[in-house]
Amino acid sequence: MTRRAFCAGAAFLAAAGTLSLAGCNSLPFTGAAPVRLVIKVPRTGHDVVFDDSISQVETVIQGMAEGFQRDYERPVDVEVVVFEQNQYDEAVKGSFDTDKAPDVLYGDYFNISTYIRTGRVVPLDDVVAPAIRDDLFDDLWNMGVVEGRAYMMPYLARQNVLAYNKEMFRNAGLGEFVAEGKITAWSLDEWTRILDALAASLPEGSFPMMMYAGSSQGDTHIVTLLRSAGSSIYDDTGHFNLSAPEGIAALRWIQEGVGRGWFPPHAENLEIEDCSSLFRQGQLAIYMVNNASITRYGDTVGLVNFPGPDADGSATAFASGFQVFDNGDAEKLQVAKDFLSYVYTDERWLDYAAGAIPASKRVSDRYGADIPSYDLFRANADNVWDFTGGSPDTQTVRDVFYTGIHDLLMGKTTPEECAALLDAQCNAAIDEGWAKSQLHE
Repeated sequence: MTRRAFCAGAAFLAAAGTLSLAGCNSLPFTGAAPVRLVIKVPRTGHDVVFDDSISQVETVIQGMAEGFQRDYERPVDVEVVVFEQNQYDEAVKGSFDTDKAPDVLYGDYFNISTYIRTGRVVPLDDVVAPAIRDDLFDDLWNMGVVEGRAYMMPYLARQNVLAYNKEMFRNAGLGEFVAEGKITAWSLDEWTRILDALAASLPEGSFPMMMYAGSSQGDTHIVTLLRSAGSSIYDDTGHFNLSAPEGIAALRWIQEGVGRGWFPPHAENLEIEDCSSLFRQGQLAIYMVNNASITRYGDTVGLVNFPGPDADGSATAFASGFQVFDNGDAEKLQVAKDFLSYVYTDERWLDYAAGAIPASKRVSDRYGADIPSYDLFRANADNVWDFTGGSPDTQTVRDVFYTGIHDLLMGKTTPEECAALLDAQCNAAIDEGWAKSQLHE
């Protein structure tokens, strides 16, 4: 897979006054042996509005790697390693100090943010020429900034809201809540009325709303539901504060929903994918969707924000982008940075973000009209909240959180007990994360 070439494309762009390749020729290379670069990416579905042949994001990353090999100034071998979504830690931390350690990682920020505090992820400020920074949306850029330095280059984002089955709503006498062409919001009283009406009218085997606590997968949507009674979830120090009255009220709202028939039976044992299947089969009235997945439902669904402390409700955003790791080889580190410079100074590869919400403003200008519901989701960005709370180790917190919801749904704990348990265990994980935290020097 090794190819030799030069930074001609980047030089052309720089000469044209567009974007500069900050890393090219910034470090003298030694020897003629190819530099080996490992790029890791989780298996992730991905659509591109101008290229129907793309169905997985790793195909795009592989194309970037091959282009970089072809256009780079010296021989380089790039290996793209694909791993499953539930294997982040095995693929990243589990490979540290081996020849499979990632030099570049592409992934969802709420997953890859954990690795910033290992001290191995390098700040990328030297990669980001002013023209590159100016082209990236502030809200997506800021997700990767820690203590004033950038540790992720955003590539695209998916914004999550809830979808409701219009036909089920109308059949339940809830036509007044069906809104066309907008992302709407309902008060908590309206949510309760809607869920009760659905529970009373849906046929056997169909259910009003998603709920699951079989694993940490999808738990970000459940924690967002806990904002329903006005809870901010976190206090000013970034610790869980569910024992406040608003948090307990939200936990009680969910627990009472079990007895009122709002959720599929034994939701404590369900996975998010179980609820996804029910929704696709027309057996679930309300389920999570994002701007990249709504096309599969056509005009059969409407969109609504999660219930939240504000009248406009809550949404979540999953920015995806690139990190660079320092594995103790200065030459490899520079090549990894040059790879990012190559991607972000090449319009072809930036364009392949056009399917989700591109981080690039120029790509959004070119393709926004073709991206399903693009304007709706960009306009809804103000309702996005940070479900990580700035935690230094989100994965460890997630490993704890879902177990508390599992017991709540089973009725093994009261809302007050669940809140106290989640506060204690999640905050212990947060404190442990801070104790081990270090940034790259």
